Amino acid sequence: MPDRTEEDKVLKAPVTVTLGGKAYEIAPLVIAESRKWRARFIKILQEYPQYAQVTTDTPEKFNSALHNLLVAMPDEVIDLFFDYARNLDRQQIESEATDEEVAAAFEQVVKLAFPLVTSLAGAITKLSR
Repeated sequence: MPDRTEEDKVLKAPVTVTLGGKAYEIAPLVIAESRKWRARFIKILQEYPQYAQVTTDTPEKFNSALHNLLVAMPDEVIDLFFDYARNLDRQQIESEATDEEVAAAFEQVVKLAFPLVTSLAGAITKLSR
């Protein structure tokens, strides 16, 4: 999907995602709601490093880490997606869409939720010249 134009941003234009073969629009959240959503996103992301160091030397920890990475965390990401895309019919979409479609849609939500990261990175690059 192409980057959002300045006009898209100013007009708060929604992004279009495909779920279950159907197109859906997701509007950007306002600052107060986006702030809450980003906090939930970071909370889930902070859990990841604890699983990266687990080895098969501790089978119970390894099994727990596998479960969390392959079952619990994807479900939490789906929850996050629907927390952002509040206007969508979750029950219908979950019965029609694939994980791959939700992953692609989630990437679009992340772009909506973190536009200031791109702005900050650009400012840092300009200042470091």
